[in-house]
Amino acid sequence: MTQIRSFAASTLAGIAALTLATAPVFAESEPTGLAASYLSAIHAQAVNDSEAAAFYLDEALKIDPENRSMVFRAFLQKAQSGDIEGALPYAESAYSDRPSLSLAPLLIATTHYGVGRFQEAATLIEGISGPNNIGLSLPLVRAWARAPITDYSKALATLAPYEGRAEWRVLYAMMSGMMNEYYGRDEAALVYYRALAETVNTQPLSVLRVVAEGLHRLGKSDEAVAAVARFREQRNSIIWAAYLTKYEDPKQAPEAVTAQMGMAEALYSITRTRMATARRSFGTQTSLIYAHLALHLNPDLNLLRREIADAMSNWGQYDSANDMLRSIKRDEPGYLVARLRLAENLERDDKTDEAIDLLEDLARRRPTLPEPLVSVGDILRNRERFAEAVDVYDRAFERYPNGAPESWAMHFTRGIALERAQMWDRAEDDFKRALKLNPEEASVLNYLGYSWLDRGKNVTEAREMIELALSKKPQDGYIIDSLGWAMFLMGEYDNAVAQLERAVAMNPSDPTINEHLGDAYWKVGRESEARFQWRRALSMEPETDQAEDIREKMLRGLAQN
Repeated sequence: MTQIRSFAASTLAGIAALTLATAPVFAESEPTGLAASYLSAIHAQAVNDSEAAAFYLDEALKIDPENRSMVFRAFLQKAQSGDIEGALPYAESAYSDRPSLSLAPLLIATTHYGVGRFQEAATLIEGISGPNNIGLSLPLVRAWARAPITDYSKALATLAPYEGRAEWRVLYAMMSGMMNEYYGRDEAALVYYRALAETVNTQPLSVLRVVAEGLHRLGKSDEAVAAVARFREQRNSIIWAAYLTKYEDPKQAPEAVTAQMGMAEALYSITRTRMATARRSFGTQTSLIYAHLALHLNPDLNLLRREIADAMSNWGQYDSANDMLRSIKRDEPGYLVARLRLAENLERDDKTDEAIDLLEDLARRRPTLPEPLVSVGDILRNRERFAEAVDVYDRAFERYPNGAPESWAMHFTRGIALERAQMWDRAEDDFKRALKLNPEEASVLNYLGYSWLDRGKNVTEAREMIELALSKKPQDGYIIDSLGWAMFLMGEYDNAVAQLERAVAMNPSDPTINEHLGDAYWKVGRESEARFQWRRALSMEPETDQAEDIREKMLRGLAQN
């Protein structure tokens, strides 16, 4: 039914195709090799493909090794792609030219830090000053740079800028806990870990990890288990279950806090800070440098691996994202989430069959787990293979206790597939079940209400549901369209025109909304405008049946009642 929104996910394949369009054939022509390699690098950088950009810059620098601008670009692109060792010589060269840089000395210092050359690392980090890319996180890095080479009072004092500031409260407590523990000040460390444990249910999983591991190391495993339980109360998902089980086990905690662990956590915290500031994953590609530096010091941060992969996916770099996800091994707690994200990336990259095969294999390996099958159902639904989606959703439902997941979203998504597969009675049951679980969910209210309108049943109740949905999402063009259509069916044509004009303004490219506005114009005597709207709707490639109906209206108009 064309009027019902299918909620299909859009694909980013165009972005991926653009990335792959960087043509290595340029490098085959020696007279234009430098220009071709450089332009290819710039193009790869523009589409956020750091790995390709670094490759082409390497090629260009073979021809023009003294080009300082390209050296600096190569340092950034290699660091952003995670090639820290490959970035190091470029960072050293860039830093020698421009001592005012901050990321270059930080990368050099991190490589020193990783092999225990703490004084050299500290000297570089202490030299970072003035406006820099590290910003308010610089004291955090300096504190851990000083930790291996000075006493606890000087290192802890470096964290002072964060003390008492609400926005840094969690970060300050994490770093103070780990640093006190590093110095053997266990009781002081416990003060911070316990404070974090009280509100850990409102924090990211990465914070829970630091708290639980710290409590285990300090002999407070009962408190660590309680912290995990507190977290689980708010976010009890089977997807995170393996992480939580690991954090409950004292044998899974590192034996001691090392300087490298602390610095890695500091660098990880910089990525979280930048992410929160930008309100999207990692904010900028530069943030990936901090993330890769953290992994360089502590490769066990598999939560961070997934976050890096998410950032790459958001930029359409599916192959790089998937390589990162595949690095999470089967026995690691992040494996399940990594495989689900890997399948999602394959689907977004138009590799639907590969995605489904991966998920079906995961479902076979985890015979009680519904999530892989739910993901297969979502893929099929988004590809408008609705009957197949229903079959897979039904298999997923069988894996829940009593075949009834206590999630409104599960019933809603299967209901959409059922409705589109012309299985209305079952679809209606699922929508009603979704509303029973979440009575004021706008998307369900609108979908069921519009479905009733489309079938000419329960029109008054449908309108009430749609009005409730609109009160929850007053700027949703699709819900406004539903209300306008309810008014149209109830003979309130002037009111319908007003609502449908608003809906078209918000969703100008939707064929159904434009058709509805055309119908309403016709009913109020604005026949030329009606035909214009129908013509617009027809140009938006509606489904075949809807297109035939629109052509008939353009020819004959609407029957007058």
